[in-house]
Amino acid sequence: MVEVALLSFIVAMTGGGVLAIRGVRRQRVSLPMGLAHGALALTAVGLLAARVFNGPRVMLFNDALLLFALAAVGGLLLFVFRLDKEAPPMVVVVLHALVASAGLILLVAGVVRH
Repeated sequence: MVEVALLSFIVAMTGGGVLAIRGVRRQRVSLPMGLAHGALALTAVGLLAARVFNGPRVMLFNDALLLFALAAVGGLLLFVFRLDKEAPPMVVVVLHALVASAGLILLVAGVVRH
């Protein structure tokens, strides 16, 4: 289950990278792609949460889940900007990406170690 979450996060983060590049280039960001990015990431968070709460304790998974939950809050903030038809502050985009990337690193480390 955690491997499926890992793959889902990787795919979601690839889509997020495309969205970020389009935003930096001041191109219109696709709402359906943004929704798919968020839905896939939230699905991965759910899979990881199921593993954290139902499996043996692996602190790297716990820490990764916390970071992904924080990244989800940042993603929700970015979505609110999108609904208001405003360009999100790049600092929020960068923080969202950095927190999610740190979560991915911890998740990969947890998968490799266990």
